[in-house]
Amino acid sequence: MAAERSRFVVSADWVEKQLGAPEFRIVDASWYLPAQNRNGAVEYASGHIPGAVFFDQDAIADQTTGLPHSLLSPAKFAEEMGLLGISVTDTIVVYDGPGFFSAPRAWWMLRVMGARNVYVLDGGIDAWKAEGRPLETDLPEPAPVTFDYKFDRSRVTSFNEMRDIAESGIRQIADARPAGRFTGEEPEPRAGMRSGHIPGARSVPASSLSENGHLKDLPTLRSIFTEAGIDLSQPIITSCGSGVTAAVVTLALESLGHTDNSLYDGSWSEWGGRDDTPVATGPAETVPTTAHGPLTAHVTRLEMTAPPKASLPIPVNIQTAIMRTHEIPVPFYRFLQRQVGARWHWYQRLRMSEGELKAIIHAPKVTISVLYVNGAPAGFYELSQESEELVELSYFGLFEHALGLGLGKWFLLQALYAAWQSNPQKVSVTTNTLDHPRALQLYQQFGFSPVETYEALVDPLSEHELLQMLRRDGAAL
Repeated sequence: MAAERSRFVVSADWVEKQLGAPEFRIVDASWYLPAQNRNGAVEYASGHIPGAVFFDQDAIADQTTGLPHSLLSPAKFAEEMGLLGISVTDTIVVYDGPGFFSAPRAWWMLRVMGARNVYVLDGGIDAWKAEGRPLETDLPEPAPVTFDYKFDRSRVTSFNEMRDIAESGIRQIADARPAGRFTGEEPEPRAGMRSGHIPGARSVPASSLSENGHLKDLPTLRSIFTEAGIDLSQPIITSCGSGVTAAVVTLALESLGHTDNSLYDGSWSEWGGRDDTPVATGPAETVPTTAHGPLTAHVTRLEMTAPPKASLPIPVNIQTAIMRTHEIPVPFYRFLQRQVGARWHWYQRLRMSEGELKAIIHAPKVTISVLYVNGAPAGFYELSQESEELVELSYFGLFEHALGLGLGKWFLLQALYAAWQSNPQKVSVTTNTLDHPRALQLYQQFGFSPVETYEALVDPLSEHELLQMLRRDGAAL
């Protein structure tokens, strides 16, 4: 099966077929550093995708901050988009020259301001031209529209917030600048700017996330973040030189299903341009290792007493199937537990012997259903009929590769539909503070109410234990 790609990236073939369609907008957001010897406005005038409007990154910015590319106020941004004929409900495709340099910045701004159907053209205008696709030189005169913005303040980090983060280390920082500028070995392109990085930041060069104008596949993106020392289960702040290429990192994170991220809009132009901010040089700090020993988790048990009233459509553009297992093989069940639960310290079932585990998962009261996406396993849920009155949702979750596809709420709803098929009086579920940070909120959103809380100790798997388990299950498979 082909490696999975970002759901925010669209092909030139698809875009060409959409040209001229109602509520479909093309945006040329090309912008370049002086060293690149390219001018986005000049290139746009000499030939652009038919119907494309030019998004001037230097002009569509707050000029009062003294910083390049500062985010406009929501009202002013909406005004600028309205003049370009862009509505918040349109399907919007943004492109730049090489593919993933400045286009993600416009993608990010549009999404921060409330547009949801925003995509980036794979390969950019360079590939479009190389493939001989249609161009025009006419400058469009779009009819003004109203851009009904809905600003998401949580996706923008201010200087004061960044100072607190640098001092406390409460958020991870992913720096999109080239490695030499991160370490301080290469000078900044802006005069008078100090070299180095924000203390605690980690280097994720934007250029490493794409190749030949194409965003890398999701497994590769995930490995890049992991190798950089970024924990994808925790909040992340993205930064760069002036706030442009940080959005490339944001795009990669969102593609992996990571939504607890924010972009430091001032970026190094602000931080490195001041004389009262700490600057670190050299490679990123070594990732601290967690001491072995039990972790404390705050456990919440929840119950719902009526079937869910929500109704959600099947996610589009992907093939899904949910298959109930019959006497699921133990190695396959352990594989499901590892793929879903490794991030959340699911350990009890993995430590059980084959006999102990088989007695539980093959019990008549237990049903295990596996989600398949495009033919591959992508998640599972496990139900236990504890009595005629009570069904427990014992386990539920998605594989990492299925995150960001819009499946989570829909899949949970299918699990709840299945739980209520036997007409119990209530359905229960248990979660804890080591689970996904939004698990508790999601369960409550679907009708669960907390009924009990308590503290519990969780003994994490050691690397040796995990290696032994992988060898055991690999041999069994």
